[in-house]
Amino acid sequence: MRGFIEVGGERIPFKGIAYGRYGGQNVAPRLSPKAKKRVREVFGGLSKFEEDLQKKLVRGDFDVQPPTESKG
Repeated sequence: MRGFIEVGGERIPFKGIAYGRYGGQNVAPRLSPKAKKRVREVFGGLSKFEEDLQKKLVRGDFDVQPPTESKG
């Protein structure tokens, strides 16, 4: 999955993998060095961000949009 978190009007992009396993849904985000730095500033650490993202995934608190096709 590719997405972003929005904090104070700023979008912080991330990529990751979401998967189901025994015990529920899980997510493993991958962040660029710049995004990691910003996430640490906002959340106080990467583990806090991952925990928040995990909770949103379990609750269904996110939007999924199909990619737009580029016309060329």
